[in-house]
Amino acid sequence: MMCADDHLSCFLVMGIIRHIFEDRHQVVAVVGGSVAEYTAFETYTDYGIFDCDQHIYEPVDCYTGWIEKKYADRTLRIVQRDGEELFMAQDRQIQLDNKVDECYRPGSLKEMLKSMKAGADQGGYQWMTMDPAFLDRDLRLAQMDRQHVDAAVLFSGSMGLFAEHFLTDDDVYWASSWAYLRWMEEVWGFGAEGRIFTSPTISMRDVTKACEQLDWLFARGCKAISICPGPAYGRSPGDPHFDPFWARIEEAGAVVCYHINEAMPGYKASRSGMWGQEEDPTFYTQSAWQWAWAYGDQPAMETFSALIYDNVFGRFPNLRILSAEHGAEWVPGLLTKMDKMRGMGRNGRWIGGQLAERPSTTFKRNFRVVPYWEDDLTSVLEATGTDVVIGGSDFPHSEGLAFPTQLVDHLGMLSHEQQRFVMRDNAMQLFGLV
Repeated sequence: MMCADDHLSCFLVMGIIRHIFEDRHQVVAVVGGSVAEYTAFETYTDYGIFDCDQHIYEPVDCYTGWIEKKYADRTLRIVQRDGEELFMAQDRQIQLDNKVDECYRPGSLKEMLKSMKAGADQGGYQWMTMDPAFLDRDLRLAQMDRQHVDAAVLFSGSMGLFAEHFLTDDDVYWASSWAYLRWMEEVWGFGAEGRIFTSPTISMRDVTKACEQLDWLFARGCKAISICPGPAYGRSPGDPHFDPFWARIEEAGAVVCYHINEAMPGYKASRSGMWGQEEDPTFYTQSAWQWAWAYGDQPAMETFSALIYDNVFGRFPNLRILSAEHGAEWVPGLLTKMDKMRGMGRNGRWIGGQLAERPSTTFKRNFRVVPYWEDDLTSVLEATGTDVVIGGSDFPHSEGLAFPTQLVDHLGMLSHEQQRFVMRDNAMQLFGLV
């Protein structure tokens, strides 16, 4: 799960740590009388993996420390007021129940659900003090060594996901976006060493400005970029209007990542309003209907089908798409529906021209999907084969796995060779490392 109070594992209050202590091997969080251990060195494979869904956390000055002075009091920022820390975007206060020096313990949601299933009294997610390795590139590389992670795609953990939605002033937005990119380059880099592939978010609100950012990123070795799912400011992202954008990505050989996030601005509000739903709920006050039809895999499926139906891959056949943290159980149904509706819509408008092949064929070749550990992967694999499924842990978020290699425990239907392909080799091919 993610938020716009978004995938802010460190920004959502659901549990209380009573004691935290560290020793050489582990961090132990004592929550409501129960003890849960985070052992940072446990591994489940005999090979190093390529994890396609990990996260960083940002310091509070990741915008203000790198932005032009005239925008510093309008960008995303933390301000102190009456002894409180307030999260601000332009003149708007964003409600966050957090302390920026703490985060949820990796994998604690899974353990909470297991405890609840067993009838244990579990108060909520488990907190821990922020691990320095979640904030520092060199420490993270050392942590990856201990965890048997050879390489990883690192997505923003919090503030890097907000700008698209909360900064409505275009000048403030683009200044803030550039500030974040400069921060990311200095602190994390973009993957030139072949291990940490950060995936900065690029907006499609202005194709010329977006292309300028792509040129800057690719000149610095960036191998992955992220885009919010959903329509692109009144257009399909597959509209030929965006061809200069897609052309640059294909030429650079970069991977396009769609990580779970709030869809493009206005998506949830317009859809919710038509159904009598609250138009701008916080993450945890979304209705069940909004969880099902205005968030998560729903905008992702609409986006992926638009890219295919609008023939983006006919014009740019080497584009590669990575879907992260949308799960994978939706894939078989989407493949069937896309193929069927291609026939139903044969007399309709085709923005990029008629397709030369079945949509499902395009999807299987150009898309890779990170499943949830709890997904029914047998049915997914029956529909797609192993080529589409790619490993990711969501580390260090609470919703993911405590140990990145642990996903292999949920791949028992596969041979050892197939497991290795999902956990490592598929991503190595995706990023051109083999």
